[in-house]
Order: sequence, then C-alpha cells, then structure tokens
Amino acid sequence: MPFSFASLSFWELLLWCAVLAITFGAGILIVILLSLTISQNIIPPKRRRRGSRTHLLVVLGSGGHTAEMLYMLERMNFDPQIYTYRTYLVSSGDNFSAEKAKAFEAQHGQSSQGHAHSDNYTIVTVPRARRVHQSYLTAPFSTLQCFWACLNVLRGRHPDQKLPKGYSSFYPDLILTNGPATAVCVVAGAKFIRFFLCLAKCAALCFGLRTLSSFTSAPKLRTIYIESWARVSSLSTSGVLLLPLADRFLVQWPAQAGRRAWWGMKRTQYAGWLVI
Repeated sequence: MPFSFASLSFWELLLWCAVLAITFGAGILIVILLSLTISQNIIPPKRRRRGSRTHLLVVLGSGGHTAEMLYMLERMNFDPQIYTYRTYLVSSGDNFSAEKAKAFEAQHGQSSQGHAHSDNYTIVTVPRARRVHQSYLTAPFSTLQCFWACLNVLRGRHPDQKLPKGYSSFYPDLILTNGPATAVCVVAGAKFIRFFLCLAKCAALCFGLRTLSSFTSAPKLRTIYIESWARVSSLSTSGVLLLPLADRFLVQWPAQAGRRAWWGMKRTQYAGWLVI
C-alpha cells in the first residue's frame, strides 16, 4: 500500500513535521559550522602584488575602544603608502570617535610629499547596534538595522563613501576592530558576503562561467579582532561572539591565548600588550 500523508492522524503528521524540521535545522547547522571552520582556516597569500592598493576599514567604538584602536595603529607604524585608503566606521552620536579619526589622519595620513589628503579616507556613520540601557526586547531590531547599514558599508553603498578610482572592488581588503558592539555586525556581515560570493563562484564554475574575477584575484574582507587590554582572564561579549567569525583573533594577556570556538577552529594568538 503506497504511503500517503492523508492516512496519518494529526499527531503522526505533527511528528513527521517535527522530524523534518529538526533534520532540516541540523543540516543547516552542519553547513554553517563547516563553512565557518573552512573559512577561518583558509590561509591568504602573505604577499600582495607590488603597487597594489589596500583598502583598510577600521571600526571605532566610543571612548576607550577608540583610544585603544588609534594607539594600536600608531604602534604598528601606520603607513598611508601601504594602506592607501582608510574607512573609519563609527556609531551614530559618537562625535568623539569621528573627531579622533580626523585628528589621526591629519597627523599620520600624510602622503609621501608631506600633505594630508581627505580623499584618502572617509568616516561613515551607522546606527548603534544597541544603545545604553536599551531594552533587550527592542535590541534585535536596532541590531538588524545596524547589520544592514554595515552591509552597505562593506559593499561600498553607504552615502558617505567615496572610494577613489583604481580599486578593484568596493570591498575592503582588511577589517580591523577591537570590540564595540558594532564590530559584531561588521565581521558577521563580512562573513555573510564572503559566503554568498563563494556560493556564486561555485555556481559559476559549475556552469562554466567566468565571473567574480575582481574578488578572487586578491583576498578581500579579511578580519582581525583584537581583544581589549582590559580583558585579562575572560573574553568580552563581542569576543565570544566573534571567536568563530574573525579570521585572526589577537589577545593581550597570556591567559587568553589558545582559546578556540570548537575543534578545528583557529586558536587565539597572544600578541603582547599593544596599547602600552
């Protein structure tokens, strides 16, 4: 006798729906875990083509996060001839970080002739992922709004962005962040774009198409997360969320070294004190 859903009782049909839903959810979860593991373990080329332009995106928080980030940029011997274009991402209402980014560019973002050019950087503003004392009931909606704005920044479609000509794509080459809530949206958005670009590339290869050459010619949307110096023995909330997402996770205390999201993922790397 052929199988028919019409012959099932209500409870049997409900059981079948539950089994299918669990199977489907487990399949999606396995795909996500595998894709994150593979993505995090991909080793990008250590050398770029001589003379190639590099687009750096820096996520600034408020107060301490911004001070730490700009100090770390100073300590890494920031060279505007290497990071030829910079995008500073700040949250709405954070005028402090925007002014600090302008002051940093005025001091360090000079050309080889000693002149600072405002065309070599931009400051973009996105909605806050969660405001101080905001209700947890409304936080998901503001986080989604922030995530969408961050996607537009990563795709070069933010109204404040004016990327000069000569860059292969609007995607930033490197994303640098140290922990504000907006960083979770930025890094998750970078993974989201890379995942779908990878799917598009696989589909193009299956159908014999030659697309996405501008993206695959050089690594894009690589992310580096630096845990705050104040986190001595435990990760911050942003750090816990970004541990499986960031391509490279740096910590400033030995007790934080060697952590990983799950088996097969990269471990956190002890980089020493970067802010003192």
